Amino acid sequence: MIQIKGAVKFPITLDSTTWIFDDRKVKIEDLEAGVFDGSKPIQFSDNREWNRAILEGQTNPPTLNSEIKYKKNAMLDGTFVINMAPFFKNAEPKHDASKIRLFNDQDAIELDIELLPYLFFKFAHEGKRLYTDNAVNSFIYTPENGYSHQFDYVTHIEVI
Repeated sequence: MIQIKGAVKFPITLDSTTWIFDDRKVKIEDLEAGVFDGSKPIQFSDNREWNRAILEGQTNPPTLNSEIKYKKNAMLDGTFVINMAPFFKNAEPKHDASKIRLFNDQDAIELDIELLPYLFFKFAHEGKRLYTDNAVNSFIYTPENGYSHQFDYVTHIEVI
């Protein structure tokens, strides 16, 4: 569990084990291709995919179970990151907050709050969590400059 505390209206606790089910997660390859957020608006066509067997009838040969298995395997084998901006938005940093400090067991790194839209946490590598205690690795990623401010084993966060 990773806490966001300090100069925030609502201190929150993040559980990185749930992010594998979060539609906002992004494969590392997609991030490098410019996709910062994996969520998509729900449309009727999405409903068709979930209910295809009912709406279209049985396909011959049947493929729905294989497609579901493929999607599940992709989730179990992928390396995933998630953007931290929505979580900080929920915590509501105070108007005078200017920095985000990430901590691990031995050190800390300080980031300008303006970098928040580019702050990502890597929580899964090849389908497995990074650490048994659910800590994560962090980095800033911008399409122009690539990776920077990499910091391993984030245990808690303080907004200052």
